Amino acid sequence: MDEFLDQLTRSIPFLRRYAYALVKDSSKADDLVQDCLEKGLAKRDQWKGDGSLKSWLYRILSNIHLNHYRQNQTNPLHFPAELTERTPLVPDTDTTSHQLSHLYLRDLDKGINQLPDEQKQVLLLIVLEGLSYSEVAAITQVPLGTVMSRLSRARETLRKSTATPSSEKVPPIRRIK
Repeated sequence: MDEFLDQLTRSIPFLRRYAYALVKDSSKADDLVQDCLEKGLAKRDQWKGDGSLKSWLYRILSNIHLNHYRQNQTNPLHFPAELTERTPLVPDTDTTSHQLSHLYLRDLDKGINQLPDEQKQVLLLIVLEGLSYSEVAAITQVPLGTVMSRLSRARETLRKSTATPSSEKVPPIRRIK
């Protein structure tokens, strides 16, 4: 099989996770990924081979999503465990800690849903997908400073929306091993 198709195939799980985080609906996410893959295959000759194919596909997916988002302004966020491909986060076993962790994660999810799309996109690419600032700048086609600014504003908004009273400590969340 050709290297382009190998890399494209390896990118599908990451594209699905990112798409699902953007649209919070598995069938819409699948449609978004399919549109991305179709466009990527159709414009295969435009990929120059320098840099990551996955980043190029993220840019295509992001552009398709933004076009759909502009058409209808509804796209909440959700992180299903089966799409994360990383070990899921779980609260410590203490019941109170578990409840506080659950509430904190719920508030975090709600806060991310309320972010402007540009901030949410940058936050998800950096935090969920683990991309560098420069990769995100290339994907979103904005200057590096804009990426940093959007990420900073997103984090500050989330800090404020998930703030807990000083008497309530958010329990640590750990990864399952």
